Amino acid sequence: MKKILLTGGTGLVGSRLIESADYEFYILTRSDKEDSRNVRYINWTNDDYLSSIPEVELIINLAGASLSKRWTQAHKEAIVDSRVESTKKLGAIIERQQKKPFLISASAVGYYPPAKHLTYTEAHYFEAFDFLSKTVHLWEQAAAQLDVPTAYCRFGVVFSHQGGALPLMVKPYQLYLGGNIGDGQQVYSWIHIDDLIRALLFIYDQQLTGVYNCTAPQPATQEEVGKAIAEVLHKPHLIPVPEVMLKTLLGDQAIMVTEGQRVLPDKLTAAGFRFNYPTIKEAITNLYG
Repeated sequence: MKKILLTGGTGLVGSRLIESADYEFYILTRSDKEDSRNVRYINWTNDDYLSSIPEVELIINLAGASLSKRWTQAHKEAIVDSRVESTKKLGAIIERQQKKPFLISASAVGYYPPAKHLTYTEAHYFEAFDFLSKTVHLWEQAAAQLDVPTAYCRFGVVFSHQGGALPLMVKPYQLYLGGNIGDGQQVYSWIHIDDLIRALLFIYDQQLTGVYNCTAPQPATQEEVGKAIAEVLHKPHLIPVPEVMLKTLLGDQAIMVTEGQRVLPDKLTAAGFRFNYPTIKEAITNLYG
């Protein structure tokens, strides 16, 4: 059985990966946890944690402080530091491996500038321009220093009914309060969590290196996402939320819902990957239908 080392393995994506894949998982955590059938937890705050890590074929780096907490200056620093430092810490692990493992390092479509009428692919390059893009640059640069075959996977908004952004989007509709945020035309590059898991394993199986956008092939505006939720839940899409209200309530964090970018997975589809949920209606129907 293949051995996979996971950072961030107790989060939304890591938990779903463990449920979905028949591998032996070694999860780096910051607390002691009880092992299960195919999962071994390694507390990497212990001095001797390196001795507990076996030879592994794949490392998937998902660690990072949540983007969902309010972006105080202290939490902004935690968002960056947790991603960069956990990535750097993999260097000591890799040095002890007899054969270099394949690395999948999570990243984000926040690399690309917000825009309503532009489309981005992996061929586009940008310098850092705001907090999220700076975070992505530092994260990917840290991974590039590890000297192993690496795929930099820029995640879109991960849609799952078990956590993340989607349940927060759905809640107003359940309360009959759903509608456009601002003008509703900001573009969300999203991906169904099961397609994301399949994409990560596909990238490993094919040994694909470089940058890969992990997004559905059909991005959707906030209005389109809202109307799909309303249709599936049989609720109205009527009550708009002024953008200025969100900016007042959330501060800098408001950009996660008031702005977006149209990002396509060109390299994934060119490599032969096929999405089970390419449209927003198919994804919402599967998760909430």
